[in-house]
This record gives sequence, structure tokens and C-alpha cells, in this order.
Amino acid sequence: MANDKLIILITGANQGLGYYAAQQLAATGKYHVLVGGRNSSKVKTAIETLTSDTAVEVQASSLEPIQIDVTSDDSIRAAVETVQKNHGKLDCLMNNAGIAGAQAAATDGSGPNLRELYRQHYDTNLFGAAQTTEAFLPLLRKSTASGGKRISFTSSGLSSLNWASEDGPYSAAMYPIYRSTKTALSMIMLYYVKTLEKEGFVVSASDPGYCATNLNGNSGFKDPREGAKMLVQSVVEAKEKVHGLVVGDAGPEPW
Repeated sequence: MANDKLIILITGANQGLGYYAAQQLAATGKYHVLVGGRNSSKVKTAIETLTSDTAVEVQASSLEPIQIDVTSDDSIRAAVETVQKNHGKLDCLMNNAGIAGAQAAATDGSGPNLRELYRQHYDTNLFGAAQTTEAFLPLLRKSTASGGKRISFTSSGLSSLNWASEDGPYSAAMYPIYRSTKTALSMIMLYYVKTLEKEGFVVSASDPGYCATNLNGNSGFKDPREGAKMLVQSVVEAKEKVHGLVVGDAGPEPW
């Protein structure tokens, strides 16, 4: 499929931050967005909603559905094969799919035990992002476009060990399992920074803030449209502003 736009894949893009990041990138006219999600029907519905939204004009030709479940190696491989067949390359990968479920095991044994809760979170938030990145590297290496060879990870201010050690809104007592996956994700991000920068890659992470999404039962105080702007920055800002950093509204954040 011939396309002079940058090809970007966003995982977990059928809702929340990924949805609005897809909208904002597609609206620029510079990106062909692969809207990734576990459920093909939900991805299709998301694209229909995006193209019918009169507040932000998005051309249907700028969006393409792709089924990808980051907890399934078979699904990831199939997604790679689809992108290879349709485009022959990938310019940008936005690892956005994530979960934030129960943070403590039920005391009466009615739910998963602590080990299972950790496994569920790490399987999606860390292992899924790492495996997806590794699987798409051959296609990302084929990017020759200006602004290509970009890899980003959706992180959180809760990933900061500096902030976790202090009393206040980022205290370590909040979301202990979820935040540990994002701290580990910073290490994976830095691994790709160090191993890929000689090839011209730009690798970063974004902190969208506490946005109202399904991830937190819509309890966040920030509009996800605003949070999505941080995800977008990771693929449009100059290298020196994002490479090797976790970037939030106020700029680079402490580790």
C-alpha cells in the first residue's frame, strides 16, 4: 500500500489516551495511523467514531485498523505480518496498551492472589511493550523517512523513584503494582535508547498525567485529550527534547 505519510502504530488505541493520540496525529495529515487494539470490533467502532467526530476532522484514509493483543505472541506476530504486507515498514511505534487493576489481593480469597496480580500487570504493561518493540524492530529499521525510527512508551509520573520516596501525591503507597511496571518500563526504554541511538532512533516515554480513562474508572482529574498531547509529543518533538527521557507537562521528570 503506497503512502507518503509516516506510518505509526499505536497499541491500545481504541479508547482513552491512545484513541485521542490517534485522533491528534491523524488530524495533522502527516501520519497514517494504525489503530491497534485487542478486539477488532472495538477498533472498527473507534475508527468510525473518530471519522464522524465533527470537532476534529480526521480523514478515514488516515486510519487503519489492526488487531494486536500485546499479551499474545501470536497476535503480535500476526500484526507484524500485516504491517509488512500492507506497508513494508513502520516509522513509529507507540507502546500505549496498559492496565491498572486491583493493587492488592482480596483478603477472602475471592480474587487473584498477589502473584497473579503482579503477573497480569507485568504481562501487559512491561512484557507486552518489550515484546511488541522487539517484534517490530525489523520494520522500524526500514524507515528512511524524516521523523521516523521513533519508539515511545506510555509511562506515568508514578514511575519516578524520586517522587515515590517523598510524601505527597506520588507517595509509594499509591498503586504499588501498577507503578512498579512503569518504573521497570523506564529501564526498558533506556535499554533501547542505548542500543538503538547509533542507528538514528529516537526513544522516549511520556507521562500523560492522571487522566479520566477506563484505566482508572474515569476517576482521573485530567481530560484525556490533554494527556494524549504528551503521547503525541514523543513522536513529533525534536530528539533533544524527548530522547531517553520521561516527559510530562512540565518537561523531563526525575527518575
